[in-house]
Amino acid sequence: MKLKALKTLLKTAVKDFPVFIAAFAVAVICTVLTAILGNKWLALAELVLLIGIGFAIFMYLRSMRNAKLKILSDISSQLDFSDESSAEKIPMPMAVCSMSGEIIWNNTLFEKDVLGGGASETEMKGFFEEIGIESILNSGSAGIPIDYGNKNFTVFAHKIQKNGEDAAAIYLVETTKFHIIAQEYIKSRPSLIIMTIDNVYELQQDYRESDCSAIKNGVEKLIETWLSDYPCFISKVSEEKFCIVAEKRNTDDMIARRFDILDMVRDYTYDEKYVGVTLSIGVGFGATYSECEKNAKLSLDMALGRGGDQAVVKIKDNYEFFGGVSKSVESTNKVKSRIVASALTELIQGCDTVYIMGHRFPDFDAAGSAYGIACIARSLGKPAYIATDVSSSMAKNLLSRGEAEGFANTVISISQAKQDMLNGGSNLLVVVDTHIKSFVESTDLLSLSKMTVVIDHHRKAVDYIDDAVIFFHDPSASSTAEMVTELAEYTPATTRLGSFVADGLMAGIMLDTKNFVLRASSRTFEAAAFLKKQGADAVRAKQLFASDIDSYHERNAIISNAEKYKNCVIAVANETGDNMRMICSQAADELLNISGVDASFVIFRAGEAVCVSARSFGKVNVQIIMEYMNGGGHQTMAATQIKDSSIEAVTGLLTESIDKYNELRSKERAAR
Repeated sequence: MKLKALKTLLKTAVKDFPVFIAAFAVAVICTVLTAILGNKWLALAELVLLIGIGFAIFMYLRSMRNAKLKILSDISSQLDFSDESSAEKIPMPMAVCSMSGEIIWNNTLFEKDVLGGGASETEMKGFFEEIGIESILNSGSAGIPIDYGNKNFTVFAHKIQKNGEDAAAIYLVETTKFHIIAQEYIKSRPSLIIMTIDNVYELQQDYRESDCSAIKNGVEKLIETWLSDYPCFISKVSEEKFCIVAEKRNTDDMIARRFDILDMVRDYTYDEKYVGVTLSIGVGFGATYSECEKNAKLSLDMALGRGGDQAVVKIKDNYEFFGGVSKSVESTNKVKSRIVASALTELIQGCDTVYIMGHRFPDFDAAGSAYGIACIARSLGKPAYIATDVSSSMAKNLLSRGEAEGFANTVISISQAKQDMLNGGSNLLVVVDTHIKSFVESTDLLSLSKMTVVIDHHRKAVDYIDDAVIFFHDPSASSTAEMVTELAEYTPATTRLGSFVADGLMAGIMLDTKNFVLRASSRTFEAAAFLKKQGADAVRAKQLFASDIDSYHERNAIISNAEKYKNCVIAVANETGDNMRMICSQAADELLNISGVDASFVIFRAGEAVCVSARSFGKVNVQIIMEYMNGGGHQTMAATQIKDSSIEAVTGLLTESIDKYNELRSKERAAR
């Protein structure tokens, strides 16, 4: 306590007498310099003099502090309100409360200006109970803001004695006027909105120039009409992009309307025909216009990375998503694939070793894509290794076949890959089938990499790998295997993939398209045709998915336990085992064949985590539902895993997430 009092005293001294304290410090320094220069007797005399002066200063400050405390104590002792008529004259709302928060006494201004003169006795007694008297006392000179009715106050307090017991004198300063000014300032802050028409290129392919102009003019008219409700500035900066500057109050209203312009544009028809045009919107807030622009661009990139047809709002480090219910815009343009193939070739040629890694529990899309990148690296004369945990892989049949097909030494453990990277050299890490930092098979390996390439087709998430040299991300692609196939096609050195690699890539495409049923575009079939020429066989690829009789029985047992929940079906796997991830994903696929089911979910336990495998045919966006549960994936295929939880708790969380998604869709439909 004495040390604390000394610190307080020193702080007070520095604050109240800065020049005096600075002069004393200079004198101390001079004394030290005298001693260093060798005049010890003079230094000793100066030291004795300083000690005496310092002691005198200390006693003076201490006496001042005690005098101050005595004055405050005298004032507090007088506030026992034995003379309430004197306290009544204090020109601000005031009350005396017990330490539990019960009002013992209040002046007229408190009852009139704070409570409005109409509060009941119960309301008056419990006015400060929720705030807590101790918190008000501890707030010091800062006070605590409170709201009551349509007024705002800042509350201050100090301890007093009332009838021999501790109490608190409460003072309230009305800040309603300043609060209104502050709110007006916040609401008038600028925000930047960037809108882009997603599929202008596809419109030009499908319509004549005059029709394209008419369609774009119609969409622009919709946007301008929608924005006419707000006093904002709009500028068309390119053929498909618009910039809007609006106050935060207007943007908040757009958010409350859940950006219903997305639905208006999606439902737009030309010549009584559905066009299929969509919007992507990025919204950014910030302290400056440049910060607003930066955040708006990041939001728009996130919206486009998640497939378009949605609005993304970035506030500080958080993203909020609206829309995103339609499928990704199919892109028939392969220019990006050719450019990435050229850049990837240069990176591979400039490094010593290539390492490839997928997501945790890699499936056929991740494993097949990894073999495809390894083949490209080999054709360029560079050693390539796939870093994976074989025991947890869902593509063991493909890995086993690779050992007999000339890739025996290609698959290495994560620990070996980390050790090789630590040994130095110019290494390149290629991450396939995921772009999320926490989803990669080894975050340590990712952090060790100085050059990273990301190749993925899943909708963009917040926690993406932001330091990649090449970030090849295409949510319109059916699979990562399709993207790697295009890269191989545009890499001149890769003249022959071989039947094994072609089968692996074909298996990856078949997995993510449900045998060319979902998300299979013209590019998907072109990639399959290329793989066919490279020696792929659909029968061999299909055989990679084969499971034993025990797995077949377990899958049927899961399906038999399924229960319907609204427009979805939920199944729980009671068994545990090494193959449960693959079995449950297959069961989720099978459950979609039930009539009236738009989405299927299979819950199972894997180690210390409870996992959910989600599937749909596109009518329900299972990615959004899984994101509610800290997962992710694609619109028709997603998953999550929750540690330290039970099957029952995860089941309850899943039903809540489904309800939240349905409620969201209902609000969006109602806003149209």
